[in-house]
Amino acid sequence: MILIIGAGISGISAAKNLKRDFLILEKKGDIGGLSTQYKSNKYFFDYGGHYFHFKEKPEIKKYLEKFVNFKKYDRRSKVYIVNKYIPFPLQFHLSHLPSRLKNKILEEILNCTEQQSNNLFEFVENNFGKKLSELFFKPFLSKYYRFDLKKIISNMDKGSIPIPDKKSVLQGFKGKSFLKIGYNPSFYYPEKSLKDFFIKYSNDVKKKIMVNEEVLAIDIDKKTVRTKDNFFHYEFLINSIPLKTLLQIIKQKKNFPLHTSLLNTSTLVTNVVLKRKRKNFHWVYLPENKFPFYRVGYYPGKEIPVCYLEKTVINKTKHNKANLLKDTIITLKKLNLIENKNEILYFDTKVIPISYIIFDKNWKNIVPQTLEKLKSFGIFSIGRYGAWNYTSMSDDVKSAIITANTINSLY
Repeated sequence: MILIIGAGISGISAAKNLKRDFLILEKKGDIGGLSTQYKSNKYFFDYGGHYFHFKEKPEIKKYLEKFVNFKKYDRRSKVYIVNKYIPFPLQFHLSHLPSRLKNKILEEILNCTEQQSNNLFEFVENNFGKKLSELFFKPFLSKYYRFDLKKIISNMDKGSIPIPDKKSVLQGFKGKSFLKIGYNPSFYYPEKSLKDFFIKYSNDVKKKIMVNEEVLAIDIDKKTVRTKDNFFHYEFLINSIPLKTLLQIIKQKKNFPLHTSLLNTSTLVTNVVLKRKRKNFHWVYLPENKFPFYRVGYYPGKEIPVCYLEKTVINKTKHNKANLLKDTIITLKKLNLIENKNEILYFDTKVIPISYIIFDKNWKNIVPQTLEKLKSFGIFSIGRYGAWNYTSMSDDVKSAIITANTINSLY
């Protein structure tokens, strides 16, 4: 028997490609994890911006299109800074900044030389100079991580901070647009909804999913899993819940003494239904401290406009909904997304306890070795959270298929 923990995109993708008997244990009463939608009142909301990126993954696009149709969107993202919207990435569009800023920034970028960066703080200064780092990168990344940038390693962003060549910087300074830069110049969203995607995607494995089955303990020597009401034996275990959580519930903790050193951010997502859509972008980055949120976006393909606002929070912090609504109204007004609070038809919030991985200096000394050690016990930990890495949903599908094929080959 192959046990799979978690019925999100990684767990379901692995199950669909296994050739042996399996069972999926899902903690919640529904499938999809953070890659689906939840219902509040009469509305279905995503857990913030979750999109498919098929750049350099045509085989994953072809595979997923067997189950649902996707609509392609050419990214329209902005940075709101110095009281104006500027095309993203900012480093490619200096012409939109005031002269007092852009001239100094251009000079510093042109004088940047390739050198080793020991951390994320040094990385942005070495590649973009002090002025642009202080204007955008440091304040935004500090809001995003809520962690000391000098303690984050510099080479794990997987292309989310594109570095322009100096010719492109000059062209952007003179007004040229660079809208197809980065790992996500285009993104895809299911034609109907993420909820519809998971219903169709899981159709052939749904009979093998047990919901409301939170895994409470794992004995890696006896190869057993215990939930509140059940006990299971496994030959191989595929895990897609957060690696930190997995290591906490393994009985033999002495095998993984550094599990408490794994770090992550938590995200508060505020979802807002609006009367009308006043701006034509997909999302906007907010580096300035006058905004409590680091990103605001519109969900694609909605009949009525729905936007999300994201804020990094301390996991155990209590959140006053009235204050959040006040912050939301102020933010949307400042961005000219609403004129008054009456344009908000409905408002809801969700906290994602583990949202993004923090790649501190300990990551390389803990995560790769831990994943290999788990394999020696017949456990494959996959997906963004299971592998404790920076991945997209397309990456997770590909990893899950590879894992399933690996297990298939062991028989």
